Amino acid sequence: MRKLLAAVLIAAAVAACGTPATTATTATPATGAVSVDRPPAEPPMSDPAEYAIDRVSWQAGEVIFARTGIGDPYRTGVPYPIYLALLRQYPDLFGADTQAVAARFGFIARPADPASPDRDVREGLPLGLHLTDDPFTGVPFVVHNCALCHAERVRWPGGETLVVGLGNKRVRIHDYDAAFSAAAGRADFDVATLAPLAEAAAAERGIAWPLDWRTTLVKATIAAIEQRRRDRKAYLGRVAGGPPGRVAPIEAFALAIGAALDRDIATAPVVGWSKVPDVVGFGARTTLSWDGAGEGPMDVLVVEADFAAGVRPAWFWAHPLQGASLGAYLRQPERELPFPGPIDRKLAARGRALFDDNCAPCHGTYGDDGRVRRYDEQIVPLADVGTDPARADAITDDFVTAANDHTLTHGITRTRRTGGYVPPVLTDVWARAPYGHAGQWPSLAVMATPPTKRPLQIVLQLDALYDLKAVGVSTRAPGAPLAAGEYLHDAGKPGLGVQGHPFLADLGADAAAAVIEYLKSL
Repeated sequence: MRKLLAAVLIAAAVAACGTPATTATTATPATGAVSVDRPPAEPPMSDPAEYAIDRVSWQAGEVIFARTGIGDPYRTGVPYPIYLALLRQYPDLFGADTQAVAARFGFIARPADPASPDRDVREGLPLGLHLTDDPFTGVPFVVHNCALCHAERVRWPGGETLVVGLGNKRVRIHDYDAAFSAAAGRADFDVATLAPLAEAAAAERGIAWPLDWRTTLVKATIAAIEQRRRDRKAYLGRVAGGPPGRVAPIEAFALAIGAALDRDIATAPVVGWSKVPDVVGFGARTTLSWDGAGEGPMDVLVVEADFAAGVRPAWFWAHPLQGASLGAYLRQPERELPFPGPIDRKLAARGRALFDDNCAPCHGTYGDDGRVRRYDEQIVPLADVGTDPARADAITDDFVTAANDHTLTHGITRTRRTGGYVPPVLTDVWARAPYGHAGQWPSLAVMATPPTKRPLQIVLQLDALYDLKAVGVSTRAPGAPLAAGEYLHDAGKPGLGVQGHPFLADLGADAAAAVIEYLKSL
């Protein structure tokens, strides 16, 4: 068994977090077409005991969301000693340690605490990264969970809080992906360089690193990341320089689906940037995407992102209670996130009446506790909402055909082009800036500005205190060089236009101010 496993690992195995490194794919920048070359072998299924679920529960779903992730470590992880070796050898790409990794890629940092009973915390891994032990080798693998992108630390004058489930507005997940590819392009990305570093890191930290497996794992990891670099060169070129807190989901799914079907899939020439959403409204939704394109049981939809991140279909069939538990957790999230500033209750009461008359038909109605009471999901056509069309247009007819292939879906899910966007549930909306499907509006104050008067360029100060007056991210005018934590939003870039959704501004300044005052209370 050991010789067989070693051979398969060397042929196909270990990947860094993201889409499968065991399938070769390339993308044509002009069209987004994905070409697929099959690997020589599939890696075996490493199934750590912590991924076993004996019954569906929201508690199990919470563990998946905030700690373990879905799993399949040979397809979604990297051996921890090698991960540390990469940090030591390429600090210019990753940062020199896990704290620097968090700072560079916008993850939520966790200082190392040697006294913690949680190994992830002892090692100082950013929130969203987790160590799981491979039962074959005993080696811990770095894998990821939902909180890597769906957790944010909100800071305001006089306080701060960590909100698990809130979309991270700083995360640069595509840059993290690109760092592995960049490392693979270095002349010293080889066994002679990385093996001693991995051995030293394991010895220093007391990490399991069996002699019989070291060479196999180092060779497998190097081969997989090198293959990943070849596979994703054009794709990473398309998403390079993308805005923080955004992802290119359709393009990522095209890679994963194309790999599974062994054929090319065409996506649109403009990247369909999507803001990482807050999951607090998922329990009221029937679809989970900004455009409502994917339909099916929530227990399936909640794990689709993990398919795009590299988890193989066989893993889902072998772990059927994961999706159900994750869905149970997302249907009943527990959160207390009151607006931390003053609220004019009289003005908010007026705003509630205006909201119920003008906004509730799309965004739903809410109780005094801010929880949604009635929400009927719908697609608002682009012609009506007027917002940037790139995300809705990213889904091509070819993508729809591939995504509905029965060999993948078994008829459980369906994908369609909707030609519009889903108005989100607004619980805790005050904390969810920047707003819009692409994070194109930094504050509610900007949303209340007529579309033709919104700034086309504005610097978002992502590390600054939250702007409680504008209700959103702190901003400044462009001109001065960008400081750490600043990002220039340029509405002239494809997919990031600030037009559309004039509805709040159409109410007039006084009425819009009243509605915003009410939104603070949700």
